[in-house]
Amino acid sequence: MALMKQVFELILDSKRLERCVRKLKLEEESSTWDDVLKAFQTRHQELYDELAHTAKVEAEKMIKKRKKKKDMKPEEVDAIQNEVNAKRTFLLRKMCYLKLLGKKECDLESRWIGKKSNNRCKKILELVRKARLGSHDYNEYPFEDSQVWQLYDRLQRETGRIDFDTMLLLFAENVLSDERLAKQFHERYTHVVVDEYQDNSQMQALMLKRIVKRGCLTVVGDDDQCIYEFRGASPGNFDRLKEEFAEKNIAVQEEVLIDNHRSSKNVLTVASAFLEGDKWRHPKTLRPTKPEGYPVEVWECSSQTQQAKQIVAGMIKRHEDDNIRWKEMAALFRCLKMGGIGSLTTHLQKELAEKKVPFVVVGGKSIFERASVRDLVAYLQLSIRSSPNNEAFTRSINQPPRRLPKDKVIPIIKEFLDGNTMRKEGDKLTTITFLQEAAKVMVEKNVGLTTSRHNALSEFLAQIGTYQAKLNIMSLPDLLKYLWKETGLSEFYKTKNKVKASDNDEDDESDDEDDQSVGVKEQKTEEEDDDECGDESDSNKCGAVKPALLKSEVTSPVKARHAEAANPYKVERVYYPEEISLLIELAAQHVDDWNKREKILRDSKSIPSLLDLTRKVVLENRAAYALDSLPDHIVDEIVLAPAALGRSVVDEFLAGIMLQHSTVEDQPHAFADDDKVTISSVHRAKGLEWSDVYVPYLNEGFLPTSCRDDEVPLRHVSNCNAIIGGKCDKECAAYFASIAAEERGSPEERHLNEERRLAHVAATRAKEKLVFLSVDVTYSRKVRNFSSVSKSSFLDNIREHATIVNKR
Repeated sequence: MALMKQVFELILDSKRLERCVRKLKLEEESSTWDDVLKAFQTRHQELYDELAHTAKVEAEKMIKKRKKKKDMKPEEVDAIQNEVNAKRTFLLRKMCYLKLLGKKECDLESRWIGKKSNNRCKKILELVRKARLGSHDYNEYPFEDSQVWQLYDRLQRETGRIDFDTMLLLFAENVLSDERLAKQFHERYTHVVVDEYQDNSQMQALMLKRIVKRGCLTVVGDDDQCIYEFRGASPGNFDRLKEEFAEKNIAVQEEVLIDNHRSSKNVLTVASAFLEGDKWRHPKTLRPTKPEGYPVEVWECSSQTQQAKQIVAGMIKRHEDDNIRWKEMAALFRCLKMGGIGSLTTHLQKELAEKKVPFVVVGGKSIFERASVRDLVAYLQLSIRSSPNNEAFTRSINQPPRRLPKDKVIPIIKEFLDGNTMRKEGDKLTTITFLQEAAKVMVEKNVGLTTSRHNALSEFLAQIGTYQAKLNIMSLPDLLKYLWKETGLSEFYKTKNKVKASDNDEDDESDDEDDQSVGVKEQKTEEEDDDECGDESDSNKCGAVKPALLKSEVTSPVKARHAEAANPYKVERVYYPEEISLLIELAAQHVDDWNKREKILRDSKSIPSLLDLTRKVVLENRAAYALDSLPDHIVDEIVLAPAALGRSVVDEFLAGIMLQHSTVEDQPHAFADDDKVTISSVHRAKGLEWSDVYVPYLNEGFLPTSCRDDEVPLRHVSNCNAIIGGKCDKECAAYFASIAAEERGSPEERHLNEERRLAHVAATRAKEKLVFLSVDVTYSRKVRNFSSVSKSSFLDNIREHATIVNKR
């Protein structure tokens, strides 16, 4: 993406040059930027000098941070100076262009740079990817798109910033085309084995053809499991391979392996039924080596919430009744998130967390690992006075931003802590072991920081003291709401998500297997871009918590105070992203469970003790008593814990959250020994197996998903008028579509057949028990309402082989 934006800047620079040359009436064919700047300087000397100075200052500002690096080598200094000069030249060209043509004529800017260019940039990248996968040429695309593609390829080679597709292409065209290297390669590898051959692209097939010039080749795969067509894979790979060898008069031996040692007979029957509508498929019937097993079921649910409850209830029943381990159960989604709805896994994650079932999310983020939740939990940890936490302190010190950058302030505090391990309190010396304690000493002694940072740190520590005072007088859900608002996290994420949403309104839908965005794309809220919390912002209500979609306008603190004074009875609406609402909801559930346990203990006593009566009086008047002056363990264990208040309640809640910190970016090898339920997309589950598999959202638009129109620029025949910038006059779209349809059907047919294969792959992950689920309605964050959804058309394929169960 960054390299493509650099391409856009270069093209924009060349187009600016063309316009400047025409404006200054210079020779169009031979004139360069040097000629333009010289002519501009001659005609507008004072203005040119002013622009040159401004460009120099701006360029130095842009590179300023890199100049502060200590112990720089001479070549590094020279490199930075060259970068400043290049940036100055680029800015000077831009300024002269703007002055020459004026703002009204500068329509190039919005097309090639800025927010609107992001969408175009992604489209060109998609064009390049698909063109390479199809082995297309530059001259098959309109001139402007072809120009961008060629410049992109050239820059990749010049800068060494090569993408994966280019890496394969360079290897096939350059390395294997060298006769000496190819000969060494062929002599070393006399027999080549390729697994999962159905997932190879045409480019990979070209590479394989050059690798296997002589010797033996064995390819293994299953065309029924070809689910990566968006990456160039095709179930027709095996047919093409046979045709290529037939042209060379080389015999091909084909073996069809039909014995299945994983799944029960009932599971295989349903899995095969999904493929019946694919007329392009090579028919084969899998032969089970296991008995019939459990009947395959389709559970019909009324909503997403009920669907999640049924899945978790089914898992718990199997775990308790049949001793099936958690790691032998999985919930497989066609995609983990969908635009307009957000995350499809959040309801399930919430239910698993409420029932204390351990789980891991493969290729996505659990609700407990999203940035907003981690920030709020860090403040909750800091609110426990007796347990300073270095990790929570580090995360919170500049979140939201408060002029205390972590990379600058935390090292200073650590350095101070290393040299000052003791602190004097009155006549006593106490040991300093935590960053928060060291920061307090630094503030008291006024050492180590600039004045602005000292004031900011002092204010931050004072805020922590305020939060700690609330721990013993507020319930856990109320404390979370208080922290979310008073720390400034609410306004921070509200503003950030609003900006992200506006940026993503113009984004195309992703071809990633975990994301089937429709309309509005998910917005990310983690500062390191490692979160999906904004992606899943269809909010649920949580007691008095307002839905996230009922957002108030962002106002300044002054305006907010005036509004409050004008209408003191107005209910303030706080922004709660979905994951924060769910966290507060889980906290409320935790408190309810705690109270139930305490009630059982109280009911076991026939007569209240003196301690019980004293506790009741203290709790009713806790705001008036100086509870902070008592030892924490006495206040917590004797007074607060029985009333579901204080540290014990928070500690147990935090411990439960820590257990759910389980996200795996790729296939779950890392947690092979962990006993946790798996949440994954079907694509990432390929090659894996579980005893029980649950497949939610067997609904039209979810499984199968809708076929999306291809929005990348069209491919054209060589004599089409579109190649030179005009309109297509050869019906190229229909021509190329007919060629593709001859091989595997129309785009709609190919898409539906891949969805059939996805359902087949999902089903064959199950060894014993397979359950599909459908819902009647889903909540859409885009229209802020519930929408009914129809049952999947795939139900017609499996209805006679599965048991339909009404779970409404």
